[in-house]
Amino acid sequence: MWRKLIYLLLAVAAILAGSFSYLLWQKPAEPAMALVYPQARNLLEFQLIDQHGQQVGREQLYQQWTLAFVGYTYCPDICPLTLAKLAGVQPELAAMVREPLKIWFISVDPQRDTPEQINNYVNYFQQPAVLGLTAGHDQLFPFVRQLGLMYALNTNAEGNYLVDHSASVVLINPQGQIAAMFKPDLAVGQVPVIDTEQLLADFPLVLAQLGYQP
Repeated sequence: MWRKLIYLLLAVAAILAGSFSYLLWQKPAEPAMALVYPQARNLLEFQLIDQHGQQVGREQLYQQWTLAFVGYTYCPDICPLTLAKLAGVQPELAAMVREPLKIWFISVDPQRDTPEQINNYVNYFQQPAVLGLTAGHDQLFPFVRQLGLMYALNTNAEGNYLVDHSASVVLINPQGQIAAMFKPDLAVGQVPVIDTEQLLADFPLVLAQLGYQP
């Protein structure tokens, strides 16, 4: 009798273990360094100026995927590293979606970053998918806040000053909505920038959570 009871308990344990493993297998993988919004966030209209001196608004976000981040051309570390990483993996990310995939570098230092300065800066990275933009702070501040990012600078500063800004990268869908945010790698003693290998691993998981069909 005891032997039968032991066999029965082992069988039940095996069934439970199998069911648990099946549920784990069925559960979609979660991106490690990305936040996917349960509902995409609409963007209010905005007016920026691109590196060619052309006006850019919400309409220019339609029919494409956009990776947007804020910074400035005089940034000593986060901005050049982030832009280099994004420019480097752009072809691989673009291959995962049907629509074009663009990179928006949004300068929050209009005092020094003229369209010509931004144009020279982004052209250095030799990636045609990168677009540099800026505007006055009356347009920049509400737009950056809409993205869920931030920046702060001393408006009275002159010369070689620094600007504090977010290091995250925002994903905007082809409907011009904020869909997700990729977070930087926050390692002690290291510059907070995105990890390209993690970005490549997370990007398809983010698309899956968004219900996107390649």
